Amino acid sequence: ELAKAQVKAQDILTQASQQATKAIEEARAAAAKVQEQETRKAVVMANDIIAKARQASEAELVRMKAELRKEVGRLVVATSAKVTGNILTAEQQTRLAEDTNKQLAAN
Repeated sequence: ELAKAQVKAQDILTQASQQATKAIEEARAAAAKVQEQETRKAVVMANDIIAKARQASEAELVRMKAELRKEVGRLVVATSAKVTGNILTAEQQTRLAEDTNKQLAAN
């Protein structure tokens, strides 16, 4: 009976070892799957952050160009008034600013 008990105990240990090995393999596979999913999420988030940064940068560039055009137009009008010795009319200032903006846009 002792021999039978030892064989039975050995069988139980073998089964427990197999079950433990299987559980470990399943846990590793699950961990790898989670890691892959999280990596994909991180890549998507990083791409989203980059896209938003590019959009913000482009919007800022457009804003700065518009501001620069406005300032250059103002400076051209002011300089023209000083050079000619006359105060330009509002119509002349507008036309001069528009012509300047067209030239800046072409460049």
